[in-house]
Amino acid sequence: LVLLPRVSELPGFHGAEAAAAARREELERYRCLEAFRMAPPSPLAQACARLVCSVSALLHGGALPCQCDPQGSRSSECHVQGGQCECKPHVLGRRCDRCAPGSYGFGPLGCSPCTCSPEGSVSQLCDVVSGQCRCQHGAVGRQCDQCQPGHWGFPACRPCQCNGHAEECDARTGSCLRCRDHTAGRHCERCQDGYYGDPVLGSGQQCRPCPCPGYPGTRHYHGTACHADEETHHIVCLCAPGYAGE
Repeated sequence: LVLLPRVSELPGFHGAEAAAAARREELERYRCLEAFRMAPPSPLAQACARLVCSVSALLHGGALPCQCDPQGSRSSECHVQGGQCECKPHVLGRRCDRCAPGSYGFGPLGCSPCTCSPEGSVSQLCDVVSGQCRCQHGAVGRQCDQCQPGHWGFPACRPCQCNGHAEECDARTGSCLRCRDHTAGRHCERCQDGYYGDPVLGSGQQCRPCPCPGYPGTRHYHGTACHADEETHHIVCLCAPGYAGE
């Protein structure tokens, strides 16, 4: 809703003086008032612009300063009609002093788009200072484009399967990271070289060092791997080059 004053009440337009009558006639001839009523306003004719500037100068005792924000505007100059400054990317306001909706980080380069993940965020709006998007349940990150720790496969996040030997896995592939307890494999499901056992969750076993004949890391370890024979349960060593025996 915009309230427009009566033309006859504006400074320079009221009264019976010839100059005032001429201004009123010019305002009607160029349909200046019709342009003011349009949303958005249409470009003003030169005569209308001159009349508007004259009224503004009379009301304010002269021209008004642009006051363009030095960070958000491209220059210190503004449009002579209305005082709109030329804003940097994603910046709004007559003075270019705030970020547009869906952007953040007002500064010397303007504002940056939020770029919230459509799959992981509640909306495309973010915090105007930090840029943090509002995440749906299970999503994290500034843009809500990541799974919570211990999960992978955004946007269909699911828990890492590491058999209890690691807490985190690769966010894209699900491969477990930093397997503990001498385990290895995508899911920490087998023993690393030099150890034997069944580390799968629920097996009740753990990885034990291969006795070949010493243990891994000692000077008397002469194997590369080992396994338990299924029938005898004896440990069978895979010997290093130059060594033989079980």
